[in-house]
Amino acid sequence: MRPKVALALQGGGSHGAFTWGVLDRLLEDNAIDIIGVTGTSAGAMNGAVLVDGLVRGGPKQACAELRRYWEAVGAMPGFGSLFSGKSGEEAANTPLESIPAYAEIEMKNRNLSPYDLFAVNYNPLRPVVTELIDFDRLRAQDRIQLTVCATNVRTARRRVFTNKDVSVDSLLASACLPQLFPAVEIDGEPYWDGGFTGNPALLRLIREMPECDLIIVRVDPIIRPETPRSKSDILDRTVEIGFNTAFWLELSALATVLRFVDEGLLDRARFGRIRFHTIEASPIMERFPRSSKFNNYPPFLEYLFDIGRQTGDAWIAEHGAALGQRSTINLQQLLPEGA
Repeated sequence: MRPKVALALQGGGSHGAFTWGVLDRLLEDNAIDIIGVTGTSAGAMNGAVLVDGLVRGGPKQACAELRRYWEAVGAMPGFGSLFSGKSGEEAANTPLESIPAYAEIEMKNRNLSPYDLFAVNYNPLRPVVTELIDFDRLRAQDRIQLTVCATNVRTARRRVFTNKDVSVDSLLASACLPQLFPAVEIDGEPYWDGGFTGNPALLRLIREMPECDLIIVRVDPIIRPETPRSKSDILDRTVEIGFNTAFWLELSALATVLRFVDEGLLDRARFGRIRFHTIEASPIMERFPRSSKFNNYPPFLEYLFDIGRQTGDAWIAEHGAALGQRSTINLQQLLPEGA
C-alpha cells in the first residue's frame, strides 16, 4: 500500500517555483499517493495545476503541466525583462530596488492604485490558467481534495474554495495582491490574496482527510538575520510577518491538539491520525530579497526549480521511509518562540 499524502503549499509569488521543483521530485516517487492539496496564492496555482494534471494523466502529466505553467509565467511581460544576460543565481540575489528602471517604474506608480492602471478583470494569469486547467473536470472528480484560500476584502474573513466551487476566479483571488491587481469579485464579494488569512489554510483540508501524511512545503522564510532599517526593508518584513501569522496560529492550534492526544485527553484515532512533515530551504531562501518574489525572469525560475528538486530529493533520501509510519517534525518545535 502506498502512503497517502496531502500537501500544504505556501504562496510567495515567483518563489513558488521552488515548490514547483519540490513537486516535480515528489511526482517521480511512485511510492506515494497524493490524495489532497491545500494552497494559497502561488501555492494555489501550483496545487490546482498539480491536481488537474494528476486527474488527467497521472504524475507525468502533472509534471508537464507544472512546467507549462511556470514557463508561461516566465514568458509574461514583467520585471524579469530587467535581468537580461544574468544567471538565475545572480537574479535571485539582486534586489529589484537596485535596478534604476524598476525604481523609475515604482516612482510613477507610487500614487496610483491598480484601479487607475488596469481594467477590473485584468490579470495576465487569467488566460494561462483558463487554457491550462479543465475546471469542469476538476470540480467533477473527488479522488483528490483541493482547497484554495482567499480573503474577503469587505469582511476580512477567509473563504476556502473546494473541489465543488474552485474556478479561475477563485485561483486569481487567492493570488490577488491588492497593490498590484483589482480585487476579484466572486458571488458579489471582493477578494484579495489568501495569504492575509491562511498561507496556506490547513484545517479545512485536514478535517476531510483520512489517516495520511501532511507535507508542508514552505517558501516564506521565518528568519531574517538583520533588523530592517530602510523604509522599504521595514515594509517588506511587516508584509512577510503578516502573511504568515494565520499559518502559525493554525499550526499552534494543531500542536495543542496533538499535545492533548499525547496526554490521553483526546482520541488518537480521531485527532491524531495525521503525520506531519515539512520541506523547506530556509537557509537559501532567506538570502533572497523579498522583491525577488516579483521577478519572473526565466533563468531565475529555473534556478528556484533546481533548488526545489534538490531539496525534495534530499528530503526523500532522509525522510521518505517515515511516510506512513511517523511524523518527521514536532509541531511544537516548529513553532516560533512563544507561539
